[in-house]
Amino acid sequence: MNKNKIIDKSSDSYKLNRGLMWIGSAILLISAVYMIILKTLNDYITIAVLLGALIIISSFFSYIGMYNPKDERLLKIGTTSATWSWFTTLGFICFLLFSGFYSNRQFQSTELFGLVIFVMVSTMLVANTYYSLKGDVE
Repeated sequence: MNKNKIIDKSSDSYKLNRGLMWIGSAILLISAVYMIILKTLNDYITIAVLLGALIIISSFFSYIGMYNPKDERLLKIGTTSATWSWFTTLGFICFLLFSGFYSNRQFQSTELFGLVIFVMVSTMLVANTYYSLKGDVE
């Protein structure tokens, strides 16, 4: 009986942290699009980025299944999603550096920051959703 309550409690904690992760990601994605389009940063966007990052940081390990994992599948899916996010963002940054150098285009720091945030967060969310719907990581 107590074991079921523990499982239910960890399941509720996972659902809460998953919801927080999506809220924090939405805040970051909206802020990133604002920075990309307007190429500027103001007090409100700075606070939004910090708030979104704080929410993501506080729920990240639970979201990817490393904190009190409900099952091994969640840990594999979350770790793979975070790895793909990092790998894709690294490749994207290298592509931006290369294309900016040869096209003589100078990116503004807020524009680059917005692009990096957008690519990193969206890649992690898409990969996690894809692998969760697929059921497992091969």
